[in-house]
Amino acid sequence: MCGLDGGAVETNLFLSQAWLRVMGAVGAVSAVVPVELARGRIHVGQVRELGQSRWVVYGSWPEPAETELRHLFDQARRAGAFAVASRFNMARWPEETIRSVGGEILEPFGTYVVDLTRDEERLWMALKPTHRNKIRRARAQGIEIRPELEPRRFQSGLESAYARGGRHNPHSEGYFAALERHLAPSTLKMSAWLDGTFQAGALIVFDARRGYYLHGAVIDAPAAGAANLLHWEVMRALKTRGVAEYDLGGARPHTDDPRLRGIFQFKEHFGGAFEPCCFWRKIVHPWRHRLHRGLERTRAWLG
Repeated sequence: MCGLDGGAVETNLFLSQAWLRVMGAVGAVSAVVPVELARGRIHVGQVRELGQSRWVVYGSWPEPAETELRHLFDQARRAGAFAVASRFNMARWPEETIRSVGGEILEPFGTYVVDLTRDEERLWMALKPTHRNKIRRARAQGIEIRPELEPRRFQSGLESAYARGGRHNPHSEGYFAALERHLAPSTLKMSAWLDGTFQAGALIVFDARRGYYLHGAVIDAPAAGAANLLHWEVMRALKTRGVAEYDLGGARPHTDDPRLRGIFQFKEHFGGAFEPCCFWRKIVHPWRHRLHRGLERTRAWLG
């Protein structure tokens, strides 16, 4: 993709300098590292801890990927990093690829990806009948989709969504301000309303190939079909922009958690193909890794 970094060739928005600047703004990375690969320049994050560094990869690139992953690992090792890791919910690395380069699988998961190159009628018919019925009911009761997000209501919806999972919302107002500052042209914001009341919201980021459901918020008791209609309109908006795919975000097919199972089924019913992927780590400098672990144990002992 061109344009995010003043003409640098990007395979994925999450490998762009713009995304890494967002991560730097919220303290997730200590520095942004440009890396030249055969397919073009990518950017990764450097995290410094206890005088040691590791590299963080937020995005992925299409197969075949092994040769360039090995090149990335070599550059990280020569730069003094002890590891390269990808633990981001929007990176799409197949397990077999990571195993082929000696990486460690930390957690398998997946996503559903909707092919937006189909015409709208085929997209509609690919939805499960239950989703189509809920979208019809949402329209009939007057749910309105707006091309905007009100920050206060969206943040409140995020708080509720995370609380339902027993977690605290990790995303500050500063994070969303950084997204707006660095990625506004690659961002789609949409929200669902009924009788002037916020029901659900979606924040999508996209590159030339794929739109990603980066963040979503739903109130505790939304109107029936509000979220279904919201995602349908997101798909239509991305298609209008020429984006070829809609990635519905992380999905865990093998879980005993009823909440996560419900999320999986909700995303599954939009008619996309399941794409398995994983979080991973590769130790590129064993001696530095042992040193880092020793420093961590010393810090823990000292309190």
